[in-house]
Amino acid sequence: MKSTPQPKKMPVGWMIFGLMLIIIGYNYWSYRCGYCTIASLLSLSAPAVLLITMNIIACVALLIVKLRARQQLQRQRCNCGAVLRSIWLFCPDCGGARQK
Repeated sequence: MKSTPQPKKMPVGWMIFGLMLIIIGYNYWSYRCGYCTIASLLSLSAPAVLLITMNIIACVALLIVKLRARQQLQRQRCNCGAVLRSIWLFCPDCGGARQK
C-alpha cells in the first residue's frame, strides 16, 4: 500500500518567537520615534490588546478547523489503514466496519 503524505506541523515555538520579535521591534520603533516612553514601553495599548485578542480568536478557529479535518480524515480510514470511500460501510481489505 502507498502511504499518504502527512500534513506539515506548524512550529508553534517559532511562531511565538516571531510574534515576540515583531512586538519588540514595534516597541523599539515607537520609542525611537517618540511615541512612547520607557515606562509605557512594556504596557499594552488598546490596539495591542485588540490585536492579541483577535489573534487568539483566529488561532482557536484554526485549531477547530484542523481538528475537524483530522476527524474527517480518520473517518475515511479503516483500522487497517485502507482508505474508504464515503459509500462503503465495510473495508474491502480487512472486512472491518467503518468507524463512526
